[in-house]
Amino acid sequence: MAAMFQLLTAQEVDTTVAMESLEPLQEYEETENEIKFFGDYYLGADQTSKENVRVFGGDLFLAGTVEGQIIVVGGDATLESTAVINGRVVAIGGAIFRKEGSVVNGEIVQANIREGINLSRNEGSLSEKESDTFEFEDDFNEYHEWRYSSLVHPQINWFIYNKDEGFFWTPFNWRFDRGGRSSFNTSLSLGYRFGQKEAAGRLTMEKSFGEGNGPALFFSAFRESRTDDDYRLPLNENSIATLFARQDFYDRWDEEGYEIGAFLHGNVIEGKVAYRVVDISPFDPNSRLAKWLHREREFRAPLHLPESKVTSLGGIVSLGSLHRNLFATGIGVTLTGETTLNSDSLDHFDRLSATVYLDWEMAPDIIFRSRTMMGNSKGELPQFRVFGVGGLGSVSAHPYKVQTGDRMVQLNAELLLLPDFMEGDHYLSLFFDTGHAWDKSDYSFTDFSSITNSAISAVGIGIGDEDLDWRINIARALGVRDTWETTFRFNINF
Repeated sequence: MAAMFQLLTAQEVDTTVAMESLEPLQEYEETENEIKFFGDYYLGADQTSKENVRVFGGDLFLAGTVEGQIIVVGGDATLESTAVINGRVVAIGGAIFRKEGSVVNGEIVQANIREGINLSRNEGSLSEKESDTFEFEDDFNEYHEWRYSSLVHPQINWFIYNKDEGFFWTPFNWRFDRGGRSSFNTSLSLGYRFGQKEAAGRLTMEKSFGEGNGPALFFSAFRESRTDDDYRLPLNENSIATLFARQDFYDRWDEEGYEIGAFLHGNVIEGKVAYRVVDISPFDPNSRLAKWLHREREFRAPLHLPESKVTSLGGIVSLGSLHRNLFATGIGVTLTGETTLNSDSLDHFDRLSATVYLDWEMAPDIIFRSRTMMGNSKGELPQFRVFGVGGLGSVSAHPYKVQTGDRMVQLNAELLLLPDFMEGDHYLSLFFDTGHAWDKSDYSFTDFSSITNSAISAVGIGIGDEDLDWRINIARALGVRDTWETTFRFNINF
């Protein structure tokens, strides 16, 4: 908490130091702190630190001995001739300057724009040290496995709570396929919306061809809510936010009807195409919501949309294995599309979106992650289907859907320093969010100047535990909006 307070109250300082202007070692200002935010860290020739040294937003000047590892983020590390480091030294966004005589018995890692990534190992450094990152990676990867076993009939949580349906209890989640031995199976999810006083669920019949991975045909009948906001945060975390903080980060509407189509489940590809006939309608305002905490906070009103019968053709394709192994360098792509064939109250429209995930293991226990999203449409996109940018899971420290339109771009990126790298039980994240939503009548995707000038952005720092039980983010909006935002999460950002 003290570190967070320092981060929130720190003033911007000039930490630029030219190598030629370094003062003699005896004139250095010495400090005993082992972690420094937005300031320089000094260790004199007669000093020894038995802890890890971490400097964020400043430079490090070392003339003494450090038994642990050194991490400098957003600054340079200067090692004098008397410096001794028995762990590794890492500079992210800066450089490492060594004078003759300095000793580094661990890895030397530099990652910056000018030099790229430079990793060197000294003999007998870290190779003899056992790593416990293996357990953390298992937990992380297991958490981020593909969330549903089928694109056709997703596994539904038995407990869902939101502003529209209230408490949605689904006690029946059955699958009949002779214990996995039959090529024909039936799935049934059945529950009750206490906020709307009505039953809801899905019945699906599937016929697969071939064993294991392969194509299949399906038919589904359903009454369920639908949303375009499920990329923002997991459904279970949204339920907790709605119940205890009176915040719902999804906009949703009701659909009742059927779909018929085909799907494919493979090792590196998942796909589905379906012909859909549904009756869509808004949810009635729900007054049956808990007021345990934040009684004064009001939920957003239900989406406004006309009741309509809509016939459409839609599909989704996911390529790559990134969602199965977060720590493996790779790329994953998800394409989603929908075109209306007929509607009694909506104009014809096509809605397309693409999401690209990129993971890059920059160095041992240092992971760069990114998610790039694009949305486009043709025809008259109805207001309840427009793209929205801003808020949790989109661009931090900005209001929920502060920008809307029939086109959008969004980038989320973060640098993860894993627990083994941090020599502790927590991971550190440095993240950047940016995005923009606009109407296609304003300008095109190739008008980079207009998109850049109108985009909203934020930067932040996050810390979480190795089991992903919690995470605290502190974000600051960039540009004209001078706002700090602190959020408590039960998952990673994306």
